[in-house]
Amino acid sequence: MVINEFNDYLLIKYLLNQEYILQKDLVKKLNERLGKDTKPSNFSCKLKREHLTYKELRLICDILGYDLAIKKRA
Repeated sequence: MVINEFNDYLLIKYLLNQEYILQKDLVKKLNERLGKDTKPSNFSCKLKREHLTYKELRLICDILGYDLAIKKRA
């Protein structure tokens, strides 16, 4: 799937829908792995502002069972 047109918010919402996982459950798992205590509402605001870090995106993909790949355009 090509995600170039997705912003952070749409991408994460799409992946959550595909895996039938609630955002609050994702945030809980992220907090466990990162050793943080981020509230789901703060995470949602972060997504909407498009301030998701690469590290967070990698972890989200890992939690949801996806690979993150970069491919040279043809």
